[in-house]
Amino acid sequence: MTLIILRKGGRMSTVSESALAGKIGLKMKDIRKEKKITLIELSQSTGVAQATLSRMENGQMLGTVESHRRIAEALGVSLSRFYEGIDSRSESVKIQKETDKRKVVFKNDHAKCELLISEITSKKIVPALISLQAHGKTQMDRAERGTDKFLWVLDGTIQVKFENSHYDLESHDSIYFDASAPHQIVNTSSRQAKILAVTSNY
Repeated sequence: MTLIILRKGGRMSTVSESALAGKIGLKMKDIRKEKKITLIELSQSTGVAQATLSRMENGQMLGTVESHRRIAEALGVSLSRFYEGIDSRSESVKIQKETDKRKVVFKNDHAKCELLISEITSKKIVPALISLQAHGKTQMDRAERGTDKFLWVLDGTIQVKFENSHYDLESHDSIYFDASAPHQIVNTSSRQAKILAVTSNY
């Protein structure tokens, strides 16, 4: 498979899936070794088979956004860390239409998180839409040190929980915080809540 990238001035270049897999896999391996985590431990914490993790680290397979998200969470880094510098020369303006299919990075019966950009390579921020069903909640999240997060409540009433504190927010309220602190978003109402989440990428 070949990925087509539109450059400035209309010039196009291609990046093979194998090349992309190799770059992402190397980042995963470097971070895992830096954290002193074994493949067995990573497999147990992510639910991704050890053989699959090994193939991803060796560039033999690309994996999915969901598997990348689970690995990033287990390693304590932001998802965007895996995509840093892959294509720093790509077009600086990106537009995503309402009709474009969004990448779902997390989904269960009560919560869903969708990326609001089609590509997250070389991005300094990662915007996402979080939808929470009545009394639904996200899983506990913790990004790498130096990562910031901004939440703006589009609709509904939520509570942002930290280890020793919590903050209640209503529609059009916002909060900015250090995302390396463990946190969770809870819908405190009996109707759906929608939140714009913007995470920095260092």
